[in-house]
Amino acid sequence: MSTVSLARCESYEPQEVESAVRHAVELVGGISNFVGRGDRVLLKPNLLSANPPEKNITTNPQVVRTAARLVLEAGGIPFIGDSPGLDSFRRVADRTGMAGVGRELGIEVVELTRPKPVSPPAGAVFKRLEIASQALEADVIINVPKLKTHSQMMFTLGVKNLFGTIVAQRKAEWHHMAGVDRDTFASLHLDIYLSLRPALTVLDGVWGMEGHGPTNGKPRRINLIAASEDSVAMDVSICHLINAPLRSFPLYRVARARRIGETDIRRIAFKGTSPADFSVRDFQVPALDSLGVLPGIFDRFTKRFLVSRPIQDSGSCTDCGRCEKICPSDAITREVKKVRFDYDRCIRCYCCQELCPQDSIGFKSGLLVRMLNRLNR
Repeated sequence: MSTVSLARCESYEPQEVESAVRHAVELVGGISNFVGRGDRVLLKPNLLSANPPEKNITTNPQVVRTAARLVLEAGGIPFIGDSPGLDSFRRVADRTGMAGVGRELGIEVVELTRPKPVSPPAGAVFKRLEIASQALEADVIINVPKLKTHSQMMFTLGVKNLFGTIVAQRKAEWHHMAGVDRDTFASLHLDIYLSLRPALTVLDGVWGMEGHGPTNGKPRRINLIAASEDSVAMDVSICHLINAPLRSFPLYRVARARRIGETDIRRIAFKGTSPADFSVRDFQVPALDSLGVLPGIFDRFTKRFLVSRPIQDSGSCTDCGRCEKICPSDAITREVKKVRFDYDRCIRCYCCQELCPQDSIGFKSGLLVRMLNRLNR
């Protein structure tokens, strides 16, 4: 049995956020249950890119600020850290408001660097990972994700947020190694989770994101702050609240198969505000497809005919070059605001769409997605 606490928070006004975060943490045992005096505590927000808080792409600084204050009150030594995939860390920290939190509270805001080899626990799918040493050396990790959709993995929530402890450029390498088998990529996220074991997850769901997240979706007001010791239970609970189909969520499928965390909603105890108060019936969840529907010898066929592929809207392109830089399989070339995709090389990770600042990259739905949509699956 796992516990997930839910607190209503209707704005990012500092006092309202502080009240909601404090209440959510108290309901799962209080900060002293997780942080001891002198503990060095990594606060791991979602700092995907250099966007201001009002874009609702990154964890709101007010949520991180309150989490840091709780750690300080418990006698811990908090620091804020992440490893953005493309933008410079200094710019990300400034634009997202995290640098301001650091200055206000006198705490470090650091880029997660220096990858260090780590052997995940028994039962892991990936036998060797390289995780930022600052995360491995922290006494405690408090995970502070944003409630967002993700065009490749359906959601970025508690477990996937820890992918940010993989040092910047290495993320593309892992995308390429995991390919487009979403269950394999979910196993990678779970192996990172098992290696880091965050003591507490505090979710920013005051404003979330629906549609084609994690960057170019639409902000959606949920009015939620949630907390749990079990990030898997947290992620399953969010799907339950917003009526997302669990069977389509790769992380749920793999966590259930591997018996990691609590995946049975009947065995998750909710504390605080009733889950019914956060119920959303029309939340826009991205439709996913996968190469894994046929044996590997058919990969080329399924890529070309069954699964969705990225396409460009050249009219909004500013020729920034991010898509070409981030592509883990070198499947993109540019010619003056014209992006060319090598679909045979493309692994359908959709990193190009994820980090395009102008939302100039969309999808041409594959036959598999079109069939599933017709069946309301």
